Amino acid sequence: MPAERMRLRRWLEEQINSGLVEGLVWIDRDEKIFQIPWIHGSSSGWELDKDAPLFKNWAINSGKYHPGVDQPDPRTWKSNFRCAMNSLSDIIEVKDQSVRRGSKAFKVYKMLEEVERRRRKGWVMFVLINLNVCWSHKHSTT
Repeated sequence: MPAERMRLRRWLEEQINSGLVEGLVWIDRDEKIFQIPWIHGSSSGWELDKDAPLFKNWAINSGKYHPGVDQPDPRTWKSNFRCAMNSLSDIIEVKDQSVRRGSKAFKVYKMLEEVERRRRKGWVMFVLINLNVCWSHKHSTT
């Protein structure tokens, strides 16, 4: 029976704390704000071992990549990691602190505590309910 994979948030905290991935660091450990190197694959000087280890490690953890068996596919690894991050309700991107371009590009994220998560979830529900009410009112036949 294969080993159970670790969930992304816990796995990510371990990756940050290990210090093994260059550029993956806590910006504010107490507030759980961290940065992830996010170099575009077409950037000059881009290297698989230097610029994609986090995405590769996640692909291994999630069972999507088996070193020595599968061909390296950093584009897919990064895409899968991005989708996994976007699906989490307890980690949000801090877009105004991220740097999108250049050889030192990175994204900044915040891990939400349970109270923040509930508050965020409530806000999303509020927006969805209001959008539905607006849509229903706009499309009513009366």
